[in-house]
Amino acid sequence: MKRRRLSLLFVISLLAVTNKTLGQNLNSAYFLDGYTYGHQMNPAKDYDRKGYVSFPGLGHIKAGIYGNLNLNDILYQNPFGDGVTTFLNPDLSTEEVMSKFNKNNKMLSEVHLEVLGFGFKAFNGFNTFNIGVRTNAGIIAPYELFDVMKNLQQQNYEVGKFKGTATGWVEVGMGHSHQLNDAWRVGGKFKLLLGAASARVNARSLNLDLSSRERWTAIVDADVDISMKGLTWGDKQLKRHSPEYMKEHPNSPATYEQVDFEEMELDNSGVGGAGFAIDFGTEWDLGKQGLLDGLKLSASLLDLGFIRWKNTLRASNTGEPFVFDGYDEETYYAGGQMVDAEWENLGERLEDLYQLKDDGTTKKAHPLGATLNIGVEYALPSYDKLRFGLLSTTRIQGSFSWNEERLSVNLSPAKAFEMALSGAVGTLGASVGGVINIHPRGFNLFLGLDHMLGKLAKKGYPKKNNTDVTIGLNIPFGKVKDN
Repeated sequence: MKRRRLSLLFVISLLAVTNKTLGQNLNSAYFLDGYTYGHQMNPAKDYDRKGYVSFPGLGHIKAGIYGNLNLNDILYQNPFGDGVTTFLNPDLSTEEVMSKFNKNNKMLSEVHLEVLGFGFKAFNGFNTFNIGVRTNAGIIAPYELFDVMKNLQQQNYEVGKFKGTATGWVEVGMGHSHQLNDAWRVGGKFKLLLGAASARVNARSLNLDLSSRERWTAIVDADVDISMKGLTWGDKQLKRHSPEYMKEHPNSPATYEQVDFEEMELDNSGVGGAGFAIDFGTEWDLGKQGLLDGLKLSASLLDLGFIRWKNTLRASNTGEPFVFDGYDEETYYAGGQMVDAEWENLGERLEDLYQLKDDGTTKKAHPLGATLNIGVEYALPSYDKLRFGLLSTTRIQGSFSWNEERLSVNLSPAKAFEMALSGAVGTLGASVGGVINIHPRGFNLFLGLDHMLGKLAKKGYPKKNNTDVTIGLNIPFGKVKDN
């Protein structure tokens, strides 16, 4: 069986390019009746047609990047001409580079691809079925970690918490929404989850003594879990425990195996885990309840579930001090090109700072992280084609949790056309979004953004985070229903 070597970076990158999201849907479209995928944000939502069929692979595509760590903080125009360089380039001012980093730097990314989907009216309600590919990925890095990489000095460093997560899976979902009475509507969705891969990094602390160029000392508290069918650590390095460790653990073996992320091997990849998730939702029309005409309330809880992984590689270091050689050669550039091999080794040396022991293989279950939506909608009594909506979204996922409050103006001037403009504030910053939904009989095209695309660098990547785009092509059937 042919084996492939790969690194931890490859695993996380694989998830990013195959890619759900860290809980983010097209929230700007939450209050549009003709938005085909409203059931993704609230399974209680009805559809204003008899049903729809998505174009395979094109029904719903979303990609986005969020956080306070911008690509423009890491990538720079090469000071010597064409091309892109990183913040590590010594020709870039340390003061300028470091001024862009925050105390805690967060970056979240997502891609959501609907492979197949359809919906139809039956069983006294609206029913949906979908197959999609989803991932979430994110990192949280402290200021001190960038300081060590950029401004390496002969001194002591205390690096705070560094976390990384990436998960990719295939989702098969079946949902149903039901009108209980004139005022209340409820819905739910069951989702079967087939896991492709998962990687979790949790570095709680890193203390470095770099006062000597010949001898560095590090104390690390960190662990890594990587789940993927057919994945092994590959060749490992044999290391000797420090004298301090042997004094505290006299009966332990004198040596241990340290994992090398560049030596990981993949053999016969496939489904690495399985699980399920459930969505719940409800809508309450206060006007039909005889309370206040034009006012609706809604709420949903999404992705309440987990994936259990069969093959999880574990590695950790729980605070044992270790010592290794420093570096002797100076690093320099000529014409913008690296000419000293020692700099190329620096990345490997920094990886060595988090020396991790092989803790074997286990089975492990990881929760997806849930999303809570609460919506308030009001239609003008004199012109109900104009509606205002306020949506509160909270992602519950530990250190990667976030929330936003989004106010939208929704206009449906014709049965075949509707649009919305929105603005939001939250832990990911302020944003402006919008969506256009064109849906005449037999055709549906929508394009939307929750975070408008800002300036682009010359190489085409966005300079700032909080950027996303959602597009979809579907075939609705039946006439538009007046709501």
